[in-house]
Amino acid sequence: MRQYDVLRELKADIARYRTEEGTSGTLRSATFWVVFWYRFGHWMYRENCPRLLRMFLKLIYAPIYLFIEVFLHIRIPPSAEIGPGLYLSHVGGILINPQAVIGSNCDIAHHVTIGVSAMGRRGVPQIGNHVYLGTGSTLIGKIKVGDGAKIAANTLVMSNVPAGATVMGVPGRVVMMAQPASAG
Repeated sequence: MRQYDVLRELKADIARYRTEEGTSGTLRSATFWVVFWYRFGHWMYRENCPRLLRMFLKLIYAPIYLFIEVFLHIRIPPSAEIGPGLYLSHVGGILINPQAVIGSNCDIAHHVTIGVSAMGRRGVPQIGNHVYLGTGSTLIGKIKVGDGAKIAANTLVMSNVPAGATVMGVPGRVVMMAQPASAG
């Protein structure tokens, strides 16, 4: 990933937070700084910066990442692939697997888990663009969540979700499909 890609992603994150929380609320939002720190860590993880510089940057990165994990209860490893425009609506209980792939302009509420299944199924979720993950939702295993899907609060998702679907329940079931936009 090149530096301009990281800057583009960060600009999209800032724009997203300004839309959701207003210009003055962006810099006061703890979740914005979590997203910012993820972008910094991801840049450091992906870039081939000189070894000495990378060691110095890791000395700065690690204690703040640990603070975020322990005190804010948010774990977003720098190896996770997350598209631009990420919005975390609340602090607390967000756990993302290091191999997770999340598309652009996604909303993640608090107490969301995106991870592996303990039932012997290997792989992690791949989440499309413009997806909403409600409070307490859990996505596990090698599944795909289509663009524009909405996962309701406290939903357990263990199978693929089609684009535009709203999923609810334990286990999650499609309860509604988005109507296609009419032409004309």
